[in-house]
Amino acid sequence: MPQLWGILNATPDSFYDGNPNNKLDVLLARAAAYVQQGADVLDIGGESTRPGSTPVSEEEEIARVLPLIKAARARWPQLPLSLDTRHVSVAKVGLENGISIVNDVSGNPTPELFSLVKEHHAQLVIMHTRGTPQTMQTQTNYKDLLGEVKDFLAEKIALAEKHGLTKNQLIIDVGFGFAKTREQNYDLLKHLKFFKDLNIRLLVALSRKRFLSQENDTPQDRLPQTLAAHLIALQQGADILRVHDVKETRQVLDFYQEWEENK
Repeated sequence: MPQLWGILNATPDSFYDGNPNNKLDVLLARAAAYVQQGADVLDIGGESTRPGSTPVSEEEEIARVLPLIKAARARWPQLPLSLDTRHVSVAKVGLENGISIVNDVSGNPTPELFSLVKEHHAQLVIMHTRGTPQTMQTQTNYKDLLGEVKDFLAEKIALAEKHGLTKNQLIIDVGFGFAKTREQNYDLLKHLKFFKDLNIRLLVALSRKRFLSQENDTPQDRLPQTLAAHLIALQQGADILRVHDVKETRQVLDFYQEWEENK
C-alpha cells in the first residue's frame, strides 16, 4: 500500500507553509493532526529549497529541526521520521536523534552520507536535481528528459549499493519542480512508470507546487489540482506521496485502494 508522508517545515520561508511563527508548539500541533489524519511518516525540514530560496547555515538548520525531532520522537516513539536536508552534518544529527529516513534533496549524495545511513540502518531518498535552489531553474536543458533523469538515478543507486546500502534502504524521487519546466514536470508525471524498472520505491513530491498553478493562483489555491495530480501519480505507480494535505490525500488514497481492489 502506498505511504503518506506529512510535510513539517520548520522554516519561515517555505513556499506554502513557511511562517515566522513556525515554532515548536505550532509544528507539534500540525504533526499531531497529521498523525490523527493518517500520516505514515513525518518529513521534517529546516531549510527552504524552493527556487530562489536563501540558503541557511547548517547550524541554523540544526537549530530549527532538532527540537522538533526530539519532541516528535518522544511523543510518537514508533512513528518513522524523515529529515529533508541537503547537508551531511544535519543528516548526522538527525540520525543520532531518531530520524530513520534521510530525504536528501542535494542531488549529490556523498560517500559520507551513504556510510551514515548504513551505520544507522536507515533509509535514503535520492532525488534528481541540478545546481542549487538559486540556480536550478536555469538548468532545464535536456536532450532526453526521461532518459537523463533515469540514468542519473540509476547511477546514484549503483553508488549507494557500492557503499553497502540495499535496494530496500533506497527511495527515488524524480524531483518535481527541481530544474524542470512546467512542461517537463507534466512529462515526468505522465511517464512515472518509466522509472519503475529501477526496482526502487518511488516517492512523489508535487504538493501545491508552482507547475500545478492555474491562472496565476497561489499555493493556497492549489489543493484541487494537487489531489488530481496525486491520483495520476498513484495510477503511474507512486509508492510514496509527500504532502501538505494529509487528510484530503488520505481520502484520495483510500478511494484509490478501494477502486484498485474492485476494478
